[in-house]
Amino acid sequence: MTILVGAAVKGAEALSIWGRKMRLADLIGGGVVLLLGLAVIYFSSQLEYYSEFGPGPGFLPLWIGISITVFAVILILNLLRKHGKAGAFLKQRTREGFKLLLVIIGIFLLLPLLGFSIGFGLFAGVTMRTMGKHGWKMCGLTAVGIAVGIRYVFGHWLSIPLPTGVVGW
Repeated sequence: MTILVGAAVKGAEALSIWGRKMRLADLIGGGVVLLLGLAVIYFSSQLEYYSEFGPGPGFLPLWIGISITVFAVILILNLLRKHGKAGAFLKQRTREGFKLLLVIIGIFLLLPLLGFSIGFGLFAGVTMRTMGKHGWKMCGLTAVGIAVGIRYVFGHWLSIPLPTGVVGW
């Protein structure tokens, strides 16, 4: 009986250490995101907020930076309020977030080669496949439909030039 109690105490201590490490990692991550938001606010405030025809080039980045900062503060306050509650590092939603981040980085790196229309269509198709567990056929049709739709709506209907890649689309 004493062996079981001793094992339970050691298990609780290990969980407590793991919880403290995860809480510290979450606080560091929240602090990094907070600094990112503040940097976005600082650099976007150096751009013109309002132009002759409406919002200037600094309008959207400024509000994105404000949003990032506000949500980082909320995250940090929630972490400080939940003192002592441990969480798992690689929960299912965390894994999905990492997958999405890898897809975004991959598509971003391929954009000069593919162009905007094909790149965004590919992003939608790959995201559907990895996150939504849709079939290959549906993802492929969606990717092609989005690429053609973007090319038609922006390139032809609105006459907005989109970045083209080596493919020419």
